Amino acid sequence: MNRSARVLWVVEPDRREGDSDGASAPRPADGPVDGPADGPVDGPADGPADGPADGPADGPADGPAERLAAAGFDVEVGTRSDATDRVLDAVDCVVSLVDRDTDRAVEFVERTIAAGTPVVVVDVEGDAGRAHRVVAAGAAEYLPATATSGEIGVDADLVAAVDRAVDAGRQRRERDSAAAQLRTLFDDAPDPIVEYEFVGGEPVATAANEAFTDTFGYDRGTVVGQAMNDCIVPEGKEREAETLDERVAAGDRVAVEVRRETAGGVRDFLFRNIAVETDERGPDGYAVYVDITDQKEREHRLQRQNERLEEFASVVSHDLRNPMGAVKHRIEMARQTGDNDHLADALGALDRMDDRLRELLQLARQGETVGQTEPVSLPAVAREAWNHVATDDATLDVATDAVVDADRGRLTQLLENLYINAVEHGGRDEGALPSVTVGVDGDGCLYVADDGCGIPVEKREEVFSSGYTTGRNGTGYGLTIVKQVARAQGWEVGVAESHDGGARFEFRGVEFHER
Repeated sequence: MNRSARVLWVVEPDRREGDSDGASAPRPADGPVDGPADGPVDGPADGPADGPADGPADGPADGPAERLAAAGFDVEVGTRSDATDRVLDAVDCVVSLVDRDTDRAVEFVERTIAAGTPVVVVDVEGDAGRAHRVVAAGAAEYLPATATSGEIGVDADLVAAVDRAVDAGRQRRERDSAAAQLRTLFDDAPDPIVEYEFVGGEPVATAANEAFTDTFGYDRGTVVGQAMNDCIVPEGKEREAETLDERVAAGDRVAVEVRRETAGGVRDFLFRNIAVETDERGPDGYAVYVDITDQKEREHRLQRQNERLEEFASVVSHDLRNPMGAVKHRIEMARQTGDNDHLADALGALDRMDDRLRELLQLARQGETVGQTEPVSLPAVAREAWNHVATDDATLDVATDAVVDADRGRLTQLLENLYINAVEHGGRDEGALPSVTVGVDGDGCLYVADDGCGIPVEKREEVFSSGYTTGRNGTGYGLTIVKQVARAQGWEVGVAESHDGGARFEFRGVEFHER
């Protein structure tokens, strides 16, 4: 029960003293129903000076207004003109007494409802047409009444009707307050949010917050009424979006990573749907888009760094194994021949190992980068790299005198790994050593070719993958280093078949200098 609720009993204006035809207007009896001092303060222009709360002192003690007061309601009496917005805002329910003017009754009901206050209509004449109109205008209850000797008799339980109206009014105010809070959160949220409803199985925007319009480049007037998939789903992602819509429409709680077209291009988002369950007309839900593009980029950078670190130990062992082999070979030759020049060569190999460690650390830390480029004689660096590795009786043919723009150290590293790859895989005949050729063809393609067994077409992309090897003692990182160094130089690397049926590694995009 809503005892202590404030109720404004409204009578027809200017009817307390009689209407224009001299007929006395029915009115509720006064007595204990005088409103508190803070009740309606403005009476009609021609009303009594002390406000609308006064009634005739001789009214019956059991009228409807008195019954409301006896039930515990705080009842005030006034006319329609007393019911200002300020007054309506201060009461929990209005009981409007009408007896003739349907249009004015409807107008008053609409004004009261617009102020957010429920209204119960008590109709002295019980007119069916008026009943229909005031209920259609929003009246919470319509109660027929009778008037006998100035006393009003309500046919239904007025106390129960007012109780129901007060309950409905409070529930409406709570809903309105919650809706206002939700709208504020919606409008001020830092993440893009769009309110939607499903039309023909497709989400259509009914509202969008400022973050959404800023991110996706639509103004609110444009996006409302539009199918969301037509606005923000990038080309090629249509089927994925339709599947997502089906899940949302089925009531699934969805939190997935998606790519969406924004004002600044395609970006990554974490999509979440918030379904709305309501008996009233309203949105089916809210779609929240949290921009995770920067986070994804950081994750990708971290992943690449981790991959380089994971490869680092294997690359170090691979690239140091070869100069270490050269050191052992020179020391063994010095021991067999007594020629100390071999020891000098061994020391040179150790120096190269030190240089290589620094280069590999740079590779792990910087990835596909190079130092200062300069004009480099290709014949000179090709022979230098050949002397750095143990090539046994394999042969090198430098078929060019070109000068290229490159980081000399990284180019040396690239050639060493190609030589090692050729020697390790041997010549075409079992036990034979290959012949390796370094040259530049007529199209400006730098190549390193051998006359070994070659690489099958279906394996030519795979050979550059980390850890890929077909050799029993190989580590699978030599050609990975080749690809990294080539990319660092800005070159494209590929594999073809040499004139002798072996492998031919081609590098395009190389810049040449005139000698």
